[in-house]
Amino acid sequence: MKNSLTIFKKEIKEVIRNKNIWLPVLIVTIIFSIAMPAAMILGSNAILKDPDTVNFINRMFGDVDNPMRVLMDFMIKQLIIFLLMIPAMVPSLIAPASILMEKENNTLEPLLATPLKTPELLLGKAMTAFIPAFALSTISFLMLTLVVDVASYIKLGFAPLPTPEWLIVAFVLSPILSFILTMASVIVSSRSTDIRSAQGIGAVVIFPIYLIIGLQLAGFFMLNITYLLVGCLVLLAVCPLLLRLAVRIFDRENILTNWKMK
Repeated sequence: MKNSLTIFKKEIKEVIRNKNIWLPVLIVTIIFSIAMPAAMILGSNAILKDPDTVNFINRMFGDVDNPMRVLMDFMIKQLIIFLLMIPAMVPSLIAPASILMEKENNTLEPLLATPLKTPELLLGKAMTAFIPAFALSTISFLMLTLVVDVASYIKLGFAPLPTPEWLIVAFVLSPILSFILTMASVIVSSRSTDIRSAQGIGAVVIFPIYLIIGLQLAGFFMLNITYLLVGCLVLLAVCPLLLRLAVRIFDRENILTNWKMK
């Protein structure tokens, strides 16, 4: 663990200085934590005047006493799912760079030649991607809560967050997703020689996020606590399998002798 922490402390400094990592994350955070929720809440009266919105609420929820509250709850669920892009993006940006840029800078070979064990090395690099991803996603969820509650209280007289779904997504699903993406990025990076292709792993998870939102908007289902808990359990079961696979695939001898950057 001590060796892993040493790797983490060294590499996190480089990650903090890398603008290519923080710029897309900053853009996503501003859009889905600040701009979009504020616009939705402040324009909620106009949204409810749209006949299509009224028909959607009636089709999904039937006759309701407070359509504004129902609409708010629905929009918040979409925003929470959108914010899962942050724990999906950050590991896919950091983990490949952590391995491949060391290869480019000729600093990976000396590291691999040390007595450092493969699990210690991967743990240190995984922490470099996982910890910032969890920290940033938590900050984004808290920002979303602040913006939604303040705007809702001013406009509608109530503060809707946090909800049970919010707590599960922010503190259970988000870190699980970050870990899975970190391990997947390490696996891809260990077999890739191109940073951009390795970083594309994040798109594999972002697509299902859009799919879930699209299915909800189309009225096929409504995300609830049961779906979230089942999803968390399934993904949690995948975590140790990916960890073992990453340790097995990260072939030190192959990287030291045969891996050449393009």
